[in-house]
Amino acid sequence: MSESPPPPHGTLWNQWGERLNDYLRRVQDKLSFKTADSRATQDGVLLWDAVEEHVVVSTDGAFKALRYGHSDHAAYYTTATYTAASANTAYPINWENTVYEQHVDIDGTYPSRIVFEHAGIYQIDFSCELQSTNSSSKSVYIWPRINGTDTPYSTIKHSITSNGESKVVSRSGIFTVEAGDYLEAMYAVTDTALRIEGTAATAFAPAAPSATIVISEVKI
Repeated sequence: MSESPPPPHGTLWNQWGERLNDYLRRVQDKLSFKTADSRATQDGVLLWDAVEEHVVVSTDGAFKALRYGHSDHAAYYTTATYTAASANTAYPINWENTVYEQHVDIDGTYPSRIVFEHAGIYQIDFSCELQSTNSSSKSVYIWPRINGTDTPYSTIKHSITSNGESKVVSRSGIFTVEAGDYLEAMYAVTDTALRIEGTAATAFAPAAPSATIVISEVKI
C-alpha cells in the first residue's frame, strides 16, 4: 500500500516538519498504488497496479496499461492434415505448436482460439498449404473470426483442379482487438478432396507445416 504523510501533532511544528521532509524523501518519484477506490475521473493520473504489475494511466474515464518494452507478438503453426467432414461447412484450424509468444496465448480448452491479453492493433499474417486429391474443380475459403463473429471482407478464396496439385495461399490483415478477445482461422471447401496439408521432409529439405500464423502488435 502507498504511504500517507505524517499529520500535524501538538505544537512542535519543527518536529512535524522534519517528519514531513523524511516522508517526502522516501516517497519522491514513487507512484501511488491503484486500489479498489481509485477513480479515473481526471486524465493523466499515473498509478502502480500491483495486481497486473504495470503502470496504468487514467484516460477517458478508465485506467489503461501504460506498456513499454517489446510489443505483444506470437507465432504458431500446425502440422495436422485438415480434411473437411462435409463440403461448404466451416471448420476451425487448431494451433498445436508455439514458436514464440508474448501476451498472446492459445486457449487451454479451445486450441483454435488465439487470445489477446491486451487491447491494441495487430498485424496478422496467415499461410497454409493446399493439397488436391482429385481432378475436379474445387475451391477453399479461409477467413478470420473474432469472438465467434466472421470478419467482413476478409476471405481468401482459391481454386484447384489438378489431382495431386499443391498450392500455398497467404493473407495479411490489420485487426483491432480488445483485451480478452480471441481470434480463429476458419476454412471451408466445396469438395472434401481439397484439404489443408503440409509437406513431408526430404533428404534435402525440412518438413512444411500445414498452416502458420504470425501476430505482431503495431499500435497499443
